[in-house]
This record gives sequence, C-alpha cells and structure tokens, in this order.
Amino acid sequence: MPAPPESRRWILCADDYAIDAGATDGIADLLARGRLTATSVLVDGPRWPAAAPSLPAAERADIGLHLNLTQTFPGCRHETWLLRELILRSAVGAVPRRAVRDAIEMQLDAFENGLGRRPDYIDGHQHVHQFSGVRQELLAALQRRYPNDPPWLRSTRPPPGIRDRKARFIAGLGDAALRRLAAAGGLRMSTGLVGVYDFAPAAEPYWRNLARWIAAGADGNVLMCHPSRAAEAGDPIAAARVMEYAILASDRFAQLLQEAGIRCVRGKDCL
Repeated sequence: MPAPPESRRWILCADDYAIDAGATDGIADLLARGRLTATSVLVDGPRWPAAAPSLPAAERADIGLHLNLTQTFPGCRHETWLLRELILRSAVGAVPRRAVRDAIEMQLDAFENGLGRRPDYIDGHQHVHQFSGVRQELLAALQRRYPNDPPWLRSTRPPPGIRDRKARFIAGLGDAALRRLAAAGGLRMSTGLVGVYDFAPAAEPYWRNLARWIAAGADGNVLMCHPSRAAEAGDPIAAARVMEYAILASDRFAQLLQEAGIRCVRGKDCL
C-alpha cells in the first residue's frame, strides 16, 4: 500500500464576509458545514454589522478584519483610493499615513462593535495590509490596541512550487517587508498563501488549480477563496464566486483535502 500523505494544517479562509447578501450567506453556510476555518469581515460592507450574528462561535473559526482602503461603499466614512493609485503611492513613499491610520482605527472599531472582541487576524482587501505606508500604521495600531495578544497577519507569499505571475506580483507588493516588521514586533504570520487565480468562472480549471495548490502548499498556509451563493449585479467576479461556493460545498472537495492529508484548522492551531 502507498504511504499516507504527510499531514499539513491549512487555514481555509473566505474573504469578503458582509460585502453583499450572496457572499455573506454562502460563507456562513460553509462555516456551518465546517468547510471553512476562517473568514475575513469587510466591515465597510453594507451587510455589517447586521451579519455579525450569523458568524460562528469564537471557538469554531477565526474571524478576521478584511482591511479595506480601495473600495468605497455607501456610508463609508474614511478615505479610499483606487488600487493602482495606492500601489504607486506605496512605491514612492507617498501614502497619506494619517488618512490610513484613521481608516484602520475606524475599521477595528467597527469590528469590535459588531462582535464585542478583537479580530483573530488581519488581512487586506486587494492585499493592501502589506503595502508600504499601510503596514507600518497597521502594526502600530495592533500593538497599541492589543499589546498582550495581537492578531496574526496573513502572508501573501506563494509556496516555492507556485510560479503564477499574479501570485508573485501580489507578494512583491510587500510580503517580505511585512514579515520582517511582524517578526520584529512579535506578531505571528501565516506561512504562505494559495488560492490566487484569474477569477475565470470555470469549474474544471479551478479544480486543476486546487490540485496545483495542494501539491505545492506547506503547513500553515492559507487557502484564500471568495465564495457566494448568488451572483450580485455589478460584481466583476460574481460568477467566479458562485463557482467557488459550489466546489467548496461539494463532497469532492472534502475528499480531495482528505486524500492529500490536509487538516483544516484555525490560525491558533498552526501558527
């Protein structure tokens, strides 16, 4: 008989909780099924804080803050920037630090007001948490607010076996610098990120991506996903979200992880 695969612990994380009804309902369902072990809350989204009661108890999954600086929602009280603009500002040291600081504080307040506790971890909508000028303000806020037990941070570093240009471009926007800053400040980070793709809404290519991520992924990696039960008008990745939900909810997906020796855990159980 072939040897069983070496066990790896992964955090299965759905982004964009509270962005709309379809994503919120789909993520809540997958959490209830045990298919996810984390979700990142978009507190600027129109479903927050009304969607807070649908989240599982604290011991069942990690609930994190999906830091938003690039998408303006109705009622958003902090400044936002186009992603391209924020990347360019970050590259030349021109990120408006005070405005970013205010946005971080407002979103941490909104998370705490909705759930009555701090986030288990922090990541970024469009990965902004790692950008220069943002990461410094973020770590300062976390160390100031939660000095004894700060949240962990999500890495964007792809495993060595992943050569996808998009994944490596994302990591190049600040992962190594964030990792150094976190280590100096005593904050934990996940070991890497899988789940980056082009959001093409076709199931078989996504299954092939999953096989590739599973082959390359390491212990302590995050599998990032964006599931939704229903397509929302105006969402450019709506069809991909619905496709992801169907795959994540399937028996085939659960069997794939089991056969690969991947255990789905919370951050505290592997970082």
